[in-house]
Amino acid sequence: MGQRHVVPGGGGGGWKVVGAATGSTESSTDTQADAIDEARRQLESSDGGEILIHGIDGSVRDRRTVQSS
Repeated sequence: MGQRHVVPGGGGGGWKVVGAATGSTESSTDTQADAIDEARRQLESSDGGEILIHGIDGSVRDRRTVQSS
């Protein structure tokens, strides 16, 4: 099972989906909601996993479990 982090995009704004295993940005979006949807799609198409949703301050504010489709 995989893990994706939804984190603030930094100085450029927006939001990023970051893979936990690699630490690399998997995608960038304008809104947090879009980033959460993208992370969910990525996990559904693989083995499922967990989304860790970070707030503006970087702390984890929510976790969501995703089943593979």
